[in-house]
Amino acid sequence: MFQRPAQQSEKLRKYHQIFIVALIALNSLKCIDSHKAPSVDPWLSFNWPAADSLFQNDKYWIGGDGGYSIDLGNERVLWLFGDSWIDSNGSGSRKNAVMVSNTVAIQQGYDPSKASIEFFWNLKRGKAEAYFPDNDRVRYWPGHGIRVGDKLLLFLMGVYSSDIGLGFEVKDWKPLLIFNPEDDPDRWEIKYFEAISNDLQIIVGSGGVLQWNNFVYAFGAQELESKHDIYLVRWSIENIDEGQLDLIQWWGGDQSDWINNKDRFNSAIPVFDKGQTEFTIHYDEKDSIFIEIQTEGFGSANIVYRNATSITGPWSDPKIIFSPPQNQFPNIMIYQGKAHPYLLSTSPVVTYCTNSFEFADHLREDWLYYPRFVRIK
Repeated sequence: MFQRPAQQSEKLRKYHQIFIVALIALNSLKCIDSHKAPSVDPWLSFNWPAADSLFQNDKYWIGGDGGYSIDLGNERVLWLFGDSWIDSNGSGSRKNAVMVSNTVAIQQGYDPSKASIEFFWNLKRGKAEAYFPDNDRVRYWPGHGIRVGDKLLLFLMGVYSSDIGLGFEVKDWKPLLIFNPEDDPDRWEIKYFEAISNDLQIIVGSGGVLQWNNFVYAFGAQELESKHDIYLVRWSIENIDEGQLDLIQWWGGDQSDWINNKDRFNSAIPVFDKGQTEFTIHYDEKDSIFIEIQTEGFGSANIVYRNATSITGPWSDPKIIFSPPQNQFPNIMIYQGKAHPYLLSTSPVVTYCTNSFEFADHLREDWLYYPRFVRIK
């Protein structure tokens, strides 16, 4: 595990404060004024404190958001986090911690209430840094990914400073392949591909990634003007295995069907609108449907779902399945709702993240800024 001590400068704290607040806005801005509120399904849903402790018992990794998970097989689960608090002294206090752009963790065991977990980040000259390295111009937040044969495909979102809007922009996406995902992340062999941008700022892999038949499908949100229309691309399994990620196809609707990358701006269309930057989509074999999970709202928010019998839609309108109890707290932010269908529980498992519009709450409230588990019945 990579660890390190450090003091965080006031300038750096303010920098991360902007990014934390902006991330929530990015994930939530969407459409609270442009469409009717989602209906409520009569599901029984409740928090799962025994599983919450999975993320809250490490004295070095003391908070983060994001929370995509990927089944690596053999009861190993990869977790991907965005901005994360690291206290290399192990004091357990964020006052002694620094924030890095991303971290990863390996959970051993499929039941999060009983599993163990180990967190990973980089260490450079005694200083904690992001697991997926930043550079002078761009920071990286993890999107989703998938195990494909003996490889692991992941997506990163490129985050750039901006003088307008929220002070940043998610402008491109960077895929990567890991050739030995059976090893721990400190021994991974990683191939990074070139960052990919487009005029519509569609961030491929910001949303759910799944394998269906002989293809890998990746959903991505359109970040231009925070529209959050959701687009869909795919690669053949063979293309993934050979690292030919340039051979991408975009969904162009029933008339155009799947179109080549070079034609994407002429014909690609969203599969649904009013999405989020981050969300999950998985196939439920019991009911033979695809299920999308996200949050909806800005600040106080609910977890909602959509479904479809085909991966390309049509997708249903969103329905509320859980209203987090933290909605009652002042300055609260609820965001990044995601499903984790392979985790063992008596009922389906989703997570969401909690944050605050007041950055000082990170230092005062120990329960804040962790993914939280929910069981859906």
